[in-house]
Amino acid sequence: MVIVLLSGGLGNQMFQYAAAKSLAMRLNTSVSIDLYAFSKKTQATIRPYELNIFNIENTTQSSSIKAKLVTKGRPFIQKHRAFFQKCGVFTDTYAILYQSAFEKMNGNIIMSGYFQNEKYFKNIKEELRKDFSFKNPLSDKNLETANQISDRQSVAVHIRRGDYLNKSTQSNFIILDKAYYENAISHISERIENPEFFIFSEDFEWIKENLNFGNYPVNFIDWNKGQDSYIDMQLMSLCKHNIIANSSFSWWAAWLNNNTAKIVVAPERWFSDDQKNRLLDNFYPEGWIYKL
Repeated sequence: MVIVLLSGGLGNQMFQYAAAKSLAMRLNTSVSIDLYAFSKKTQATIRPYELNIFNIENTTQSSSIKAKLVTKGRPFIQKHRAFFQKCGVFTDTYAILYQSAFEKMNGNIIMSGYFQNEKYFKNIKEELRKDFSFKNPLSDKNLETANQISDRQSVAVHIRRGDYLNKSTQSNFIILDKAYYENAISHISERIENPEFFIFSEDFEWIKENLNFGNYPVNFIDWNKGQDSYIDMQLMSLCKHNIIANSSFSWWAAWLNNNTAKIVVAPERWFSDDQKNRLLDNFYPEGWIYKL
């Protein structure tokens, strides 16, 4: 069995599940999702389990003592990663850096980390698209918006500010500026006819005051809140093109976009630490544009 210690928001949970599913398929075994991290007290933003929005089957859920020990002992485990890998505990270092030791893991495995690299699961792309299909059909305004998205040269624009404005978050992630979005808007507008922009964010006031979309139509999707927030990912994935934020949420929205001619524009800088930014070459899927 492959046990994955789930944590973080929806996008992070998707990365973790995807890596675990890939390993489980290689080992011809099942995935168990451990939810211990969602019950422990933490200074980080409290996140709920969110993968139940998808058509994921053949998994079990647990909250085990073993997961608690791995979570609490993670700093020690990281110092002795090679030894613990032999004991069936697989951890990452930088979240977006692929660990080739993944290919040698065998037996019953516990996975702890974020595993934010397509190399972990690129080999099971079609299986994941089935797993990450949304359970609930769209309705009301979201269904109307989906129809608009289908009929137009739709471009999803994800602008994440909100929690990124907190000092603790800024120590890790940069806040994408006006220049990034307007360069991305210009890049796409020069390559497709009559683009229509669909904006997903939690700071529409900043967008309206700062961003210029030229004479192209703009739609502000501002009603999916709380437990319905995931619908923004669903709608973004239906758009023909994507301008993403430095957010795993919009990374997955663009990845789930099935348009074979899609243009995906991503930020050249994601992190405050430029050592991590140098790893982005291997983080973005082939064909995504991040150096404008």
